[in-house]
Amino acid sequence: MLALLGVWIGLGSFGLAIAMLVYRATFTDLNVTLVLYFGSPGSLCLAGLVLWAFRKEDTSDEAVQSQRLQAKVAIAFALLAAAIVYAIVIYSDKFEPIESQALTIYNAARTLI
Repeated sequence: MLALLGVWIGLGSFGLAIAMLVYRATFTDLNVTLVLYFGSPGSLCLAGLVLWAFRKEDTSDEAVQSQRLQAKVAIAFALLAAAIVYAIVIYSDKFEPIESQALTIYNAARTLI
């Protein structure tokens, strides 16, 4: 059950990270916090617990193999989501309000005249 929950949390974090990458309006402080502080670490924790719990189990059991695979997929989703959000944060440009842009253009035009 933990492996399945870890995959869903990881998938949710990954989906939110992709949404932030595609649509800039979803790139908010709340969504960054959800992915980087709760989603990715939570998914990594649950997947790590599953892998640790089954570290000495027999590998011929299909249920154990399935849960290990789910845990590995959860880790992949969590790491990709965190990497995407960190890349967005690193390479994002600060938005300037429209008024300040208009004022800058006005002042530049004034100095030319």
